[in-house]
Amino acid sequence: MTTLEFVEVGAKESTAMVEEIANASLQQKDSILQLTDSIRQISDVIQTNLATAEESSASSEELSSQAKLLKEAIERFKLRSQENF
Repeated sequence: MTTLEFVEVGAKESTAMVEEIANASLQQKDSILQLTDSIRQISDVIQTNLATAEESSASSEELSSQAKLLKEAIERFKLRSQENF
């Protein structure tokens, strides 16, 4: 094998390796983009859940206050069956 053929073979091998690296880099880029999109979606769901939890908490507090007021209103009344006791 002549020196020129040896250089040619080496150049072809190097080109093939660079192409493999480029393809692997593209695959990694695509995977990172998918991962980034998934994380963004998870973040959106977490924010929605947080807002829902805050709304539920506020509703629960309001319901508790209304139940307390209702209990106080009901305690003002006595049923006839309770008057005998």
